[in-house]
Amino acid sequence: MNRSGCDFGREGVAVLSETDGLFDAELLKKIERLSIVARKSLAGRSAGKRRSPRRGSSVEFADYRNYTSGDDFRQIDWNAYARFERLYLKLFMEEQDTTVHAFVDTSRSMEWGTPSKARLARQLAGALAYLGLTSFDNVGLGSLGAGLERYYPPVRRRGEIWRIFEFLEGLPVADETDLNRSLRDFGRYRRGPGIVFVISDFLAPGGYREGLSHLRAMGQEVIAIQVLSADEVAPEMAGDLRLVDVESGLAQDVSVTPGLLRAYRERLAAYTGEIEDFCRRRESAFLQVLSSDKADEVVARSLRRAGIVR
Repeated sequence: MNRSGCDFGREGVAVLSETDGLFDAELLKKIERLSIVARKSLAGRSAGKRRSPRRGSSVEFADYRNYTSGDDFRQIDWNAYARFERLYLKLFMEEQDTTVHAFVDTSRSMEWGTPSKARLARQLAGALAYLGLTSFDNVGLGSLGAGLERYYPPVRRRGEIWRIFEFLEGLPVADETDLNRSLRDFGRYRRGPGIVFVISDFLAPGGYREGLSHLRAMGQEVIAIQVLSADEVAPEMAGDLRLVDVESGLAQDVSVTPGLLRAYRERLAAYTGEIEDFCRRRESAFLQVLSSDKADEVVARSLRRAGIVR
């Protein structure tokens, strides 16, 4: 993306221009007033918009901080302004930050689809990072391949959205995929509770159960977002074909019949159901989207309807 074309405007919204990359002003404008919802209380370290068990009632005053563009003007303390002629916001005991991570599967299978699954996955990660930063949360990112191949340590300044977009746009395609190892690797970087979005097609040969369970054992609140292409959900093919695995390169000759396609759809639905049930039993959220879906609609409608953002 063209970094010179992006800035935080008067309302604290990232304004982009002259970019043909993954992120544009229209996407961010449609989600700017949303925030990520924690289903359980998470203890933060500094003032933000997240409820924390370390503090008391929401009416219990904690501290002041300077007003910045994009803050809720209703929280301004006008008595303090009358005394100091500067804008301050009141912070209450329960309003604390947390750490939000978005992990993106960068395997070759994510390159499939029109548009590709990888494109939507990176857009969603960028949109979620934007929501986290505008809520004064700490935001980190990572790419999932043979391991946690690239890691962007948590940041809190909204101006970091520049580098986050560049990080996501620059992620290389991984040669191998091991979701379990990738998610276990996260333990080397992070301690304590937080929220983790895992954005993947979940088609890794070794599965996903161990990795997601490890995140839960770390105290992370897990949201699994499965991205599939329309061709994967409802393939349109027939006759004698040679199918080639995009990651391993292994080929398989098959005769595609209506019965085979029906069996495939049933197996895919069962597999998706297994992931959803696995997440539900571990108090994690699960959502399936198509690569053809628009990122802003996934965030503003699907994630909102699932109670993940509000």
